[in-house]
Amino acid sequence: MSTENQPIASTSKTPLHYRFHPAAAQSKGAPGASIDSRLLQTVVNGRSEKEVRAKLVELALSIKGTGGACFLHRDIEEMWTLSKGLPASGRLPDWAQFRDSLSETCESLALSNSIQTEPLPDGKTFGLLAPIRCRGKQPEIMLLVMASQKDAILATSSVQKMISSLALWLNSSSAADSDWQVNALAAVIELVANVEKQSDLKAATEETANLLANKLGCNSVAVGLWKNHRMQLKAISGISKIDQGSESSRNYLQALVESATREESGMFPASDHDNNHLLQAHKQLAAVTHSESVLSHPLLTEDEDVFGAIVFTGPKDIVDSSQLRRFNEAAAPAITSALQVVSKVKRNFLSRAVSFVAQKLSRGKQLFWLLAIVGLVAAMFLPITYRVRCNCVAEPVSRRFAVAPFDGQITLGHVEAGDLVKAGDVLADMDGRSINWELAGVTAELKQSIRTREMELKDRNVAKTVVSQLERQRLTSEEAILKYKRENLQIRSPIDGVVLSGSLERAEAASVETGKVLFEIGPTKPVRVEIAIPDDEIAQVRVGFPVKVWIDGQEEDPITAEIRKIHPRSETRDADNVFIAEIEFPNEDERLRPGMKGSARIDCEERSLGWSLFHKPMNWVRSRLTWW
Repeated sequence: MSTENQPIASTSKTPLHYRFHPAAAQSKGAPGASIDSRLLQTVVNGRSEKEVRAKLVELALSIKGTGGACFLHRDIEEMWTLSKGLPASGRLPDWAQFRDSLSETCESLALSNSIQTEPLPDGKTFGLLAPIRCRGKQPEIMLLVMASQKDAILATSSVQKMISSLALWLNSSSAADSDWQVNALAAVIELVANVEKQSDLKAATEETANLLANKLGCNSVAVGLWKNHRMQLKAISGISKIDQGSESSRNYLQALVESATREESGMFPASDHDNNHLLQAHKQLAAVTHSESVLSHPLLTEDEDVFGAIVFTGPKDIVDSSQLRRFNEAAAPAITSALQVVSKVKRNFLSRAVSFVAQKLSRGKQLFWLLAIVGLVAAMFLPITYRVRCNCVAEPVSRRFAVAPFDGQITLGHVEAGDLVKAGDVLADMDGRSINWELAGVTAELKQSIRTREMELKDRNVAKTVVSQLERQRLTSEEAILKYKRENLQIRSPIDGVVLSGSLERAEAASVETGKVLFEIGPTKPVRVEIAIPDDEIAQVRVGFPVKVWIDGQEEDPITAEIRKIHPRSETRDADNVFIAEIEFPNEDERLRPGMKGSARIDCEERSLGWSLFHKPMNWVRSRLTWW
């Protein structure tokens, strides 16, 4: 047999990573290598603690959003701070502020052995704190400085693999068989990576069972998961479809239940023969599978809750070896985490629904499908209120115009579109200088005309007296007109309302002619809401139908009214052909302004659910069938 296929538990001196992945052992770490493969190279090729930690810091900095990485420890004052002498790189926090604000958090995490994200003192970055626990050593924490909390959450899985790899490397480095443990760690990394690639939980458990059986040299490996207070047999190595009713499946299941109930590893035959009676299911499984030994190991979550169990059967020198026991202790948490990831990420609602339908179909539940089809058809006849959804816009019920009262120039504009005004408010000022000058001249001519008339009367010149009288009347009329213009130099609002259009901000000193529209003003009470009904829905809408309107920005307080009028002719709005329906809203609180947009829902007559869903596509088909 070639060394490449030898199991982990054998006594061969050939390094395990050469037997599993010779190419990986020779790799120097290509730039595009994945985190799993780079971790594998780090723990296999690492020759010193400093080298391994430096590689992990370098690997951490390659994770998206990571700005810095280092290791923390307790100082003599029992405060957590930077571990000097250990690798650190990147942008790190201010340690004085860190000790004061996050030492208690670090202490809590070191005791709970859980990864957590915390805001750093600078208020801009987040710290991903990952505790590292090793036998015979003080706890420490690996700190990653992350740009955002989202990046920290996404990096949690990779950091968990990194600290697990470091902890196993540290534990193995002090043991006599450190080479075996490092190689076993490489196998764990490979196993977890393959499991997390699976599409569903069934495939993940099958991959776990088959890989463990192949790598460990066992006769068989069975994986069970604890769900709804029951153990479920999920996979047996080498078997693609499990007969849950067979004797061997029942014995595997009982051994898994026995392991989960004990919440500790179980070995049959036990080294202490007095305890063999506690593993009756293991004993029965050994007899059925004709195996020398049976080993079980529970899969526990971080909260020490039972997630499942694994059972190994095979020769005593493999199954009952200390190496396999240590391998299980190291691999079980990683396998549990990987299976949890697959169960949470892959088993979403859609996949569960598809699985349920496929299961019912495979079992031939004709009644189930018959009832489902009948129920669906019956639902199509349920009466519902047909509703038409449209766009709408608020408009004033009327419009008034402020115009230039005479020819002249505008000197100053006081309002612009959107301003609320009251009746009589000044909208703009006209230039009165030319009027004053002209009025002064006319007044002087009028006085002169009066004197001329008096002189002609003295001389008894009747003809000239009459001409002087007519000239006086002309000048009097012209003076009255000029005085009217002088008194109306300010253009005022004719009504209370809102300025719809018109702004003279950039038109000062502009000449205007008599009657030119300067401002358009609309009242704010009441307001007309124009609803644009699509032309393919107008046949369903009638005057008097109830309407609910949601104005943009005021959706929490919708308007209810009835359609008051529908325009008989369609028009084009926003490139769509629509019919305009009108409702009127009192708008006493003036919360609506002309020009505000929103959406409206018109409640039409009751129709069946099937008609509501399919009448448009059916009409489209009818209109395009030449033989219809």
